[in-house]
Amino acid sequence: MKRFQFDSTALRYFLTVVDTGSVNGAAARLNVVSSAVSRQIAGLEQRLHNQLFERHPKGMRVTEVGRILADHARRVEADAARTYAEIDGQNGRYTQTVKIAGAPGFAACALPRKFAAFQAEHPSIRFSLHILDAGLVSERVRSAQADIGVTYSHSAEKDIAVIYSHPAEIVAVMRPGHPLAACESLHITQLPAYPLALPEGGSALRQVLDMACSLYNITLSPAFTSNLPDAAYQYVLTGDAVTLCARLTAADHLETGRLICRPINDALLNAGQLQFQTHASRPLSDAAHRFLRFIRSDAPQPVSYTHLTLPTKRIV
Repeated sequence: MKRFQFDSTALRYFLTVVDTGSVNGAAARLNVVSSAVSRQIAGLEQRLHNQLFERHPKGMRVTEVGRILADHARRVEADAARTYAEIDGQNGRYTQTVKIAGAPGFAACALPRKFAAFQAEHPSIRFSLHILDAGLVSERVRSAQADIGVTYSHSAEKDIAVIYSHPAEIVAVMRPGHPLAACESLHITQLPAYPLALPEGGSALRQVLDMACSLYNITLSPAFTSNLPDAAYQYVLTGDAVTLCARLTAADHLETGRLICRPINDALLNAGQLQFQTHASRPLSDAAHRFLRFIRSDAPQPVSYTHLTLPTKRIV
């Protein structure tokens, strides 16, 4: 069977156009002339007999064929990086970066401390954390732009394995002394009476919250929206506003007593999970394996695990 291979330079130029959105932007990042980038893209399109980009006055928009090629190119880059790191490890020069994509909330608030605790024992391992909307995290893992995804989810994702999950209990967070503080638990129908600070519409929590509202035929009109949980916490500190979040996300503020929370009594809202995701079939780097074993050993109870078993490599 005839072997089909892509030129590594062509793939690198192609991915840079995908990332920058234009030939000129890619040329500037690569420090080459624009015509060199255009030639590589044209060569790939000629070989594949397909258009990789839709050309627009404001830039280049990747086609579905281009997306498939971009996923392949990122997998090639990830495999190469893992191979070089393993070779360096054999030569005693082990330094590797674990790329993590995370949703706002737990990933931004709690993961940096876990990175530092892990690096106290494994100082040669580096971390790169990219925060984005919960719905985009799994796509980063699928396309090899992230080794691990940390997000809230209510359903299974194609090509995604969940290595560790924890129930994402949703709570109402408010200042001490708030009128709702006298309640042991709350129902979603009690919330419209107070100003609300809610995540933006693209977040996983907001989508489920909107579904719950439709079931009870109520409308939640937020007085304040943000994609940063800390901004919502600051907002509710000085008044009768309430924000909703996973209890894990607000743990630091709750422990200090600056804020209090009350559980939301609704099965739909509490059906989600905080998940640590990896690709179902793509091998993980040794560094990513080490960090996931650390997360599992440091996990709070109760937890649930998939049947996927991490290899028992010796941790040094």
